[in-house]
Amino acid sequence: MRNSYDVDDARAKPWAPIGKGTVGEGLAHREALLQAAEEHRLQHWRENPRAKIREARIRRDEVAAELARIDAGIAAPPGQAAALRMERSKLEQLLDADREALRRIDVTILGALIKRVEFRTGKLFPAIDTIAADAGCHRNSVVGALQRLRKHGFIAWVRRSIATGNEGAFAPQREQTSNAYFFDHRRQMARRTWQRFVQLLTAKLRRLGKVPPTVAPGAPTVPAADPHGLYEALAALGVSVANAST
Repeated sequence: MRNSYDVDDARAKPWAPIGKGTVGEGLAHREALLQAAEEHRLQHWRENPRAKIREARIRRDEVAAELARIDAGIAAPPGQAAALRMERSKLEQLLDADREALRRIDVTILGALIKRVEFRTGKLFPAIDTIAADAGCHRNSVVGALQRLRKHGFIAWVRRSIATGNEGAFAPQREQTSNAYFFDHRRQMARRTWQRFVQLLTAKLRRLGKVPPTVAPGAPTVPAADPHGLYEALAALGVSVANAST
């Protein structure tokens, strides 16, 4: 199967401990991730209220109709077609971003998923139906939510497969099993989302007394434009918030 690894293959085991594997650090990561996801969701809806999206859909259809008339040979001022195509492109970008935006159910599903992570190893491989049952929703909602959560860097995964035992038979030799989920926030999150996540995680770790001197109260702060220094400080402490390859 393409882009799928046997469950015993090292590539199907992308996990890393959450921090030092302690319950406290694991819960801090979970809480910070969920809060960052909820804030990310709300930020989109504040910047793109439903009225704005409805107007964009209406205007996109109007622009498409105008372009169709021009393409049919109806006279138009010079440059109008190019201007309309540019406007349509911007409207499509806005509507695409809205389709990919996090929904309330996505945050619920993220919470259900990461409740199953093993802090000590980072192992996380529940089936789609298991996640759906935990979140109290349909499996189709889980499939859509996972795509959006991955798009915004809150979760990542690799596909896994197992042998069917049909060796020598004219039948499938392998079948898909549950994904191996892991965290790759540093590389996948947008900068603003990543910075906010680190800020939230640092605050929660500080309450546990787990923040290194470089981010302790009164110490020089890491420039907001370069959060990697803070990430390295947390990683040096053992509070890993990404997978082992980050």
